[in-house]
Amino acid sequence: MFESIIFDDWNSGKEISLKLIELNKENTVANFYLLVENFVEKKKVNLSTFSDSNNQRLDANFFEAILIWIDGDKNLDHQNKLEECIPLLCVHYGMSAMLNGEKKKAQKFFQKIENQKFSSARVKELQLYASIKFNKTKKAKELIESLSYKDLNMKNYDFRNISDNLEILNPVLTERDGLAEVFYNISSWYYQKDLYKFSIFFGKLSLRLRKDFNAMRLLLASSLEIMDMEDSADKILSKTKTKNPYFMKFLKLRISLNDKLEKQNKIKPLLEELTKNHPKNWELKILLADIYRIDEKYKESINLYSQIIDDVLDENKWSIFYSRGIAYERSNKWKKAEEDLQMAMNLKPNDPYVINYLAYSWLDRKMNIDVALNLLEKAVELEPTDGYILDSLGWAYYLSNSFEQSIYFLEKAVSFLPNDPTLNDHLGDAYWKSGRFEEAKSQWERVLIIDPKFKTKDIVKKKIEFGI
Repeated sequence: MFESIIFDDWNSGKEISLKLIELNKENTVANFYLLVENFVEKKKVNLSTFSDSNNQRLDANFFEAILIWIDGDKNLDHQNKLEECIPLLCVHYGMSAMLNGEKKKAQKFFQKIENQKFSSARVKELQLYASIKFNKTKKAKELIESLSYKDLNMKNYDFRNISDNLEILNPVLTERDGLAEVFYNISSWYYQKDLYKFSIFFGKLSLRLRKDFNAMRLLLASSLEIMDMEDSADKILSKTKTKNPYFMKFLKLRISLNDKLEKQNKIKPLLEELTKNHPKNWELKILLADIYRIDEKYKESINLYSQIIDDVLDENKWSIFYSRGIAYERSNKWKKAEEDLQMAMNLKPNDPYVINYLAYSWLDRKMNIDVALNLLEKAVELEPTDGYILDSLGWAYYLSNSFEQSIYFLEKAVSFLPNDPTLNDHLGDAYWKSGRFEEAKSQWERVLIIDPKFKTKDIVKKKIEFGI
């Protein structure tokens, strides 16, 4: 059933749902699927199949929200609902009132949401739509500022152009949109509980009702990525137009997905074209520079980082120095790398990864070992479960001839990253220096098992035979 829905095989989903209902008419998943199927086909929807036992699996407020959109009762006691509704229901009652032309009632519900200080990006979008419809210009401008809608981060969407293009907010204009919104809420609820399969299921139902639902597409892609379904996630995010206010979020997630899929060549031409068409957009250049750096095209990446470093906001500048420093270091331009990494650390003194990169680079060159050790102790305090940072500290102790302390941190590092050949190699060296010769040889042998083509395999083989 789940596989049918996840892969958009709706005919099989319907067939399986009907069979499940034959076995158990209260099957929650099957009933939700058939609810959506009947709604799409404009057939009568019956919620009586959702018994109290089924309702216990889902917050009862979701069922009330569903009723708002499928019950067809236009004479709800809105005043009573206003007094008792939680933010989730306030949103749906408010949107329903707007859809029914009851502007004053809708305003009261949205005002209550504001009073309760309930906030999410999606709720803000709906509040913004309502504010524009209610001619609350000041409130609308505040919401636009907090949402930071940007067209490729080149220009802010202002009150005027959002008012002229309200569709970008994905407003609820039909009962079908409203029901899609409820399933988005349910999907988000499961996502927050780390129940990603259920989040995907309800997300797919939401997009079945409304395929252009930006917030739902982003949430669904995130769930699919977590479930190691990167191809499916990328398919959902592709073909997004640049004017879409979610474009940059979609693009960044697509880059992450394609990095996992090792398909950066699929994204790189897109970024190159976008950068050419939008030369003033520094965030696009950062994304492209990062891909060049990953592809070991260090000259190209350094060129892009250098172009934008003066344009980047102060709070983000450290990350550009950090990235450019890595590119310089990888291209054997150590002096420039050191300057950039130190600048990054000065701007962001408590970032453990900046500290680690600079300090380990010093250790790798057998320089500033005492300073590096002190910095790495701080980095481990900031990030105590990162295997690479633990390895760096263990190696700093090794180079300081403090072998017992070295072993302590290197063993912890290997426990977090047992299949990293470099970490195992370091631990073997520390064992040998401590007189634990058999353990050292075993550790070095493990290095060659993990990676038979390890970059220093010849040195490792000599250590296995002769020691250090």
